[in-house]
Amino acid sequence: MAIPKAPFGPTAIADLRGRTEYEAWLLEAVYEMTDQPIAVADLDELVYPPSGAPPTQANYGVFKATIGDWRPGFLEAGAPLVFVTGFKLLDMLFEWVLSENGSVSTWQFAQKRAELKESVQFPTLIGSRAWLQERLVALYERLEPLRGTIIHERYFKSTGGSLHVSSSKRGVVGSAITISSMDLRNLALVLVSLVRYLEGTWAIDEFREKRLRHALDELAHLHGLASLGQLPPSFLNVRIYVSESDPIQCNLGRISRDVAAKWPNQDVMFNLRVVSVASDGSCGTAYLIPWSQLRDPKLKKSAADLAPFVIALPSDLDLKALARDLTKRGTVAP
Repeated sequence: MAIPKAPFGPTAIADLRGRTEYEAWLLEAVYEMTDQPIAVADLDELVYPPSGAPPTQANYGVFKATIGDWRPGFLEAGAPLVFVTGFKLLDMLFEWVLSENGSVSTWQFAQKRAELKESVQFPTLIGSRAWLQERLVALYERLEPLRGTIIHERYFKSTGGSLHVSSSKRGVVGSAITISSMDLRNLALVLVSLVRYLEGTWAIDEFREKRLRHALDELAHLHGLASLGQLPPSFLNVRIYVSESDPIQCNLGRISRDVAAKWPNQDVMFNLRVVSVASDGSCGTAYLIPWSQLRDPKLKKSAADLAPFVIALPSDLDLKALARDLTKRGTVAP
């Protein structure tokens, strides 16, 4: 294949969006509708009261028990559809990559698998991460026969949201492979996220990369490659209140210890939402400081340093009450 000049530019991204728009939307909508969203939420989960009391943990898990609600049963009945849609998204992603490398479009999976093993140039998002490229290709090779079974044969069962599928190439039926409901969500998470990152709808960062790594570890029994050793990643916002001052200071070491204690055996990252309150409670300023700025055990930032991180104040604040509590506390946050 002859690799064209400057592949994966704006025209190619528009092509990717056109190819994958429906499938990516369907998978994202299915998990949003069933309260298992793929997109990362932005919520305060650990809040340090201005009084100096221990932090409170906010639980934003969604639970709905509406009588007659059809949504929980949808994923159980729709497991084959979710799997086939996920594979189609992966197939179209690779067709797009091969097209950008000068390949002529083909319906033959065997030809596409063979071409992917040649000197194919991938978009930087994938090509710069060998662990990602290798596992995507391995998933493609191993899932394609199972997709064929679901589309063309009846050697599968769908029970409780899980699939039990046997490959059935050329009349030879293989051993059944179990694909759980969590496997299906992890597959959707990887593929929808990749499309959204490539088209620029979502931005990839350290946490989102760890999400991909962990999801692929959870799918190791399907792609057959070694685990990346990624602990379950978690991301939260920590909120603290401080008296207005310049510079603003807080004890990040304590926050990190508290976070590690509350979320053991996880790879936890956090942003810091700082609410600075005037001594008389007449006004306040909020900052959202990203994880990349929180690597030292002590935070000490001037107002000028924090200016790029100014955000709107939370709407539920009583600034005068906060000022009174902060005056009583009289110590460095949190």
